[in-house]
Amino acid sequence: MTSTTLTPTRLFADPPLLPALPQQARFGPVAKANNQEYVVYLQSSAHDREQLELWRCDLSSTTPYCWLAADQLKDSNQSSAQETEAERAERERKRQFSSGITSYQISANGERLLVPHEGCGYIFEITSKLGEPIYTTPKGVRQTDMHLSPTGQHLSLVRAGDLYLVNLKSGAEIRVTQDGSDTVSNGTADFIAAEEMHRFTGHWWSADESCIAFQRTDNTPVQLTYRHDIQAAQIDLIPQRYPYTGEANAAVTLGVYQLGPKTTQWLDYSTDPQAYLARVDWLGDKLCTQVQSRNQQRLELQYWVGAENRWQSLLSEKSNTWIELHDNFTEVVDQANPGFLWTSERTGTSQLYFYPMAPGQVTPNEPIGLTSQGAVNAVVKVRDGKLWFTGWDTNPTEQHLYQVELDGSSPAKRLTKTAGWHDTKVSPSGDRLLDQFSNLGQPPELALVEPTTGERWPFAGGPISAAAPYHQYATQHCSSELGELKAADGQTLHYRLTRPHSVAAQGAPLIVHVYGGPGVQRVKNEWPPLSNQLFTQAGFGILELDNRGSSNRGTEFSAPIYRQLGVAEVQDQLVGAQFAQSLDWVDANRIGVYGHSYGGYMTLMCLAKAPAVFKAGASIAPVADWHLYDTHYTERYLDTPSVNPDGYASSGVIAHLDGLVGKLLLIHGMADDNVLFSNTTLLMHELQSRGTPFELMTYPGAKHALQETSVAAHRFELIVDFFRRNL
Repeated sequence: MTSTTLTPTRLFADPPLLPALPQQARFGPVAKANNQEYVVYLQSSAHDREQLELWRCDLSSTTPYCWLAADQLKDSNQSSAQETEAERAERERKRQFSSGITSYQISANGERLLVPHEGCGYIFEITSKLGEPIYTTPKGVRQTDMHLSPTGQHLSLVRAGDLYLVNLKSGAEIRVTQDGSDTVSNGTADFIAAEEMHRFTGHWWSADESCIAFQRTDNTPVQLTYRHDIQAAQIDLIPQRYPYTGEANAAVTLGVYQLGPKTTQWLDYSTDPQAYLARVDWLGDKLCTQVQSRNQQRLELQYWVGAENRWQSLLSEKSNTWIELHDNFTEVVDQANPGFLWTSERTGTSQLYFYPMAPGQVTPNEPIGLTSQGAVNAVVKVRDGKLWFTGWDTNPTEQHLYQVELDGSSPAKRLTKTAGWHDTKVSPSGDRLLDQFSNLGQPPELALVEPTTGERWPFAGGPISAAAPYHQYATQHCSSELGELKAADGQTLHYRLTRPHSVAAQGAPLIVHVYGGPGVQRVKNEWPPLSNQLFTQAGFGILELDNRGSSNRGTEFSAPIYRQLGVAEVQDQLVGAQFAQSLDWVDANRIGVYGHSYGGYMTLMCLAKAPAVFKAGASIAPVADWHLYDTHYTERYLDTPSVNPDGYASSGVIAHLDGLVGKLLLIHGMADDNVLFSNTTLLMHELQSRGTPFELMTYPGAKHALQETSVAAHRFELIVDFFRRNL
């Protein structure tokens, strides 16, 4: 078999080297009419990897088929208006970069399907074969944040900053709010909620559809700045209300609209005007909010007692550092023992608790599920006194699905057997699993699984077949290995190391691929990104290490970065680099580093703080000065600039630039609205004032993710060439 060297152009070209894994895969809600279980997911079309189609697989046949393609939607109903700023912001916050059908919703009763597409909404009655839509957005109108009500009788949507409801039987529209403007929006998540809290909606239906809770956001208090959105042939001056750390956030209020009397009641969810509305949910007929203090050291879960016009606390979480938000608040519907599930890091790692709501029941003291040093990541399903969740028990580089009795009467049982990383869903009956899985030796696979026998029916992905385009590169594929090191405080650091395809007599150069920021875990027993192969096939080793502060390890592992960034993280990356220098195949004098976003920041800090070790670095979209980043993210770790000025000064890159003597490549998108381009212009100015040479590449029109195919190929070509020349 002939073998070819992988190039950036081929990596990002069509057809994909490996089958694109389906997105948003889940079991569909079962309709009472047919009681048929099925799986739904989005899959790239055969002719364009960036265009997604909606696929379905009925479990009675296990044969998937295309349920709906974007070109089946009626062009006559498409809006002639251009994409709105709200739509662009929604895609960027969700990191949603594909075209075609990029999202879908099935009503909770399994009877209707909503497909948003290019600012329009299409609603279908669900059958095995979809017919004509029963609703389409009026022509010439664009809208966002569309949701079906639980029984699919209503559609809620946001249009020009106002919340609307559509009665799908009569077609009548209700305009719930009237004050949408350039600074006021209703029914959508604000910038901080979407970008940092990962809450992407701003309205919530009650189960009986009698009312809808919604968020009103007034951005007037947020500092108005002007961002230069630099495109290929023009420069747009974009007014942006960006909530810089220490400054004012948007004013967020919570309303509840009653469909019967057509009235809105406004609820003060906190006496603290600086508190964050972190989550909104319904627990039966109770409207619940999770309210987070500005310093993120307190989280209150409460429900509204309408008869008494007040909030009642369900529980409070407190921390000396910060509290991680989660989406594991789950209603338990059980007539004998109703309640809710909750995860908390109060004992050091994320554990699972059941809170009964029946009168006289005692607040839980002991967690259910994993009670060792492991962690619960996500509640997957609860049914008939059983619950399923994902997490890890002894090894944080793997994720598995577990099942446990709700009453905690028996230890958790692991259902996924193969070593690796499993992201698993459970069917409505609890009899089948939908498992997205990979490990170091197998590319990602989505499969239907029978948990008792372990039999798998793959939908996509899996082992590399002779028909896969990547097969011609297989003989040069470089495998990875996992390992452990010790941080200065004795905590375990996990790394993933990939040796190059060939090593010269003098040894091979090594590149540390870093993210290093909180909220992210990079080192997993999963199929590594194929971009690593660009470096290994060019003769570079790749080292990835999760330093202290990384996620999925608990509060003790996170705490060292509190109030001072770039210290423990760099120390730990040095532990990894020094370990690599001890390997007989590594040239200790040729070690580089590269990363994106927090990884771009870490690249600069490693170069500046450890120039004797790191000789070259490629920094992509870095934060240069934490004063230039947003409130919720930055204050979580550093507090405010007025309270912790020394922490801000020492955590910024500028204070350490005198130590930067290695080769540097700076890369940034010129329309980045997350890590603003001003971070790189500040760096350019500071480096120039010091006479420090560097290389620069900017991408007109590109935002933070730099996801465009041409940009991705060009960027990696540039980075590989940079390290070839400098290592």
